[in-house]
Amino acid sequence: MSAKARAPVDFRTVDDKGRVILPKEFANATVTLEVVGESELRIRKAVVIPEASLPLLEQNLEPLSKRDRDLFLNLIDNPPEPTPAFRAAAARYKKRHAR
Repeated sequence: MSAKARAPVDFRTVDDKGRVILPKEFANATVTLEVVGESELRIRKAVVIPEASLPLLEQNLEPLSKRDRDLFLNLIDNPPEPTPAFRAAAARYKKRHAR
């Protein structure tokens, strides 16, 4: 975006509760807030999709073949030994998320 194509800068004051009054185009809109940097916040109108119109995950799943089902069930009953990489990842996770 060139400097000529930029929208004019509009200064607003934030009150003591962190509120700012947006332009009328944002009235009754759902917005997204993106922290871009320590001193920059990006506000955009959000596209809201009603939950009822979202497809269910189950609608798009194909059933497993008999071979894949048997393999999956066998792995649950007889899990393989953890690899060194898995053990290292588990140790890092425990270290980061220890309480």
